[in-house]
Amino acid sequence: MAEILNPAPERLLVCVSPSPSSANLINSAGKIAGSLNAEWSAVYVEDPGMVILPEAAHQRVADNLRLAEQLGGETFTLRGRNIAREIVDFARQRHITRIIVGKPQHSIWTGSLRRSPVDQLVRISGEIEVCVVSGEPAEEMEKAYVIRPGKIRWSDYGAGILYFLVVNVLCYLMYPYFELSNLIMVYLLGVMVTAIECGRGPGILVSLLSVLAFDILFVPPRFSFAVSDAQYLVTFAVMLVVALAISHLTAVMRQQAEVARLQERQAAAMHSLSRQLAGSRGIGNILDVGVRHISQIFDCRTVALLPEDNGKLKPSAGDVSTVFQENIIEELNIARSAYRAGQTTGIGTRTSPSAEILCVPLLAADSTLGILALRPGEPERFLLPEQLQLLESLVKQVALALEVEYLSTGGIPCRA
Repeated sequence: MAEILNPAPERLLVCVSPSPSSANLINSAGKIAGSLNAEWSAVYVEDPGMVILPEAAHQRVADNLRLAEQLGGETFTLRGRNIAREIVDFARQRHITRIIVGKPQHSIWTGSLRRSPVDQLVRISGEIEVCVVSGEPAEEMEKAYVIRPGKIRWSDYGAGILYFLVVNVLCYLMYPYFELSNLIMVYLLGVMVTAIECGRGPGILVSLLSVLAFDILFVPPRFSFAVSDAQYLVTFAVMLVVALAISHLTAVMRQQAEVARLQERQAAAMHSLSRQLAGSRGIGNILDVGVRHISQIFDCRTVALLPEDNGKLKPSAGDVSTVFQENIIEELNIARSAYRAGQTTGIGTRTSPSAEILCVPLLAADSTLGILALRPGEPERFLLPEQLQLLESLVKQVALALEVEYLSTGGIPCRA
């Protein structure tokens, strides 16, 4: 009798990008997975070049991953230079049978000059089926959180000008004893130091000023824009290109180092909170641990609110007067709204976005246990996408510890 083999279960993988149309792709993947009764995952691959994307793009990625979670998919963030290779390796590890990607939107000229990750993915996917879905134009997702751009730090530009002046003095002292090519190296060194210490903007500014200063101070005839030898025009052009490249690459390395430090800080925070929650007993002690950690990590003031028998919220950990300060009644209403809806409410959210506090619900399996209310120290730099993900993870840990404590002492209170 012929042996009947059961087909392997379908496992889908959808590739997430910062594109607004990625939300349509995720919705399609969720519907396909539902029709096939299949497990599915959403993956975003961040290569080094994506670190320098604008904050709005990073926020769209966070929104897209959150949408995938809401539709029942697992979400993962990978890092690597070769996007297609990272996706295929991940898919094989997870036994993925079908990869869903969006059709790349580029001009015929761009497509002829470089191969897109989608093209490479199709080429190296092997036995895994790749479904390329047309990237239909889509309205940009309504952002769950508004990311405020950081202020320009004029002190960095001042420091960059100071480095530039120091380099000029050094080159002026070297001029009688060294060739002009050696002075160029000193200027490039100044550009690199500026980009490392002050960032991309000051680095670009110093790059431009260095070329001008080199022309005026050292290229004959000196102290004028005139150039006696046309060959120096090539020198200026090459010097500018090299200086800008050094500034850009150094700034990228600086940002990558900051991202690495943030990830290390996140891992340490998660580990520390998990360790202390594991050793805490009692609702008050658990909330004290959560409030203390979140306040320190996000440089904010935090208070935990739990419901009473009549449904009203009462402070259970933290100093309530440091969080609810100005429009106390309005801010308390925001906290009650977050508790009743079981959704994050307040600063930058769809609900009460102009508020100065953020209320995050402590969610159990089928109820809301309470609220964490946060007042940021620097509202304009509060809750970047990476910070938001960390905050959600920490709050989930606190809520899980509370849920375990409630279950061990007689049950979870119902949401009012």
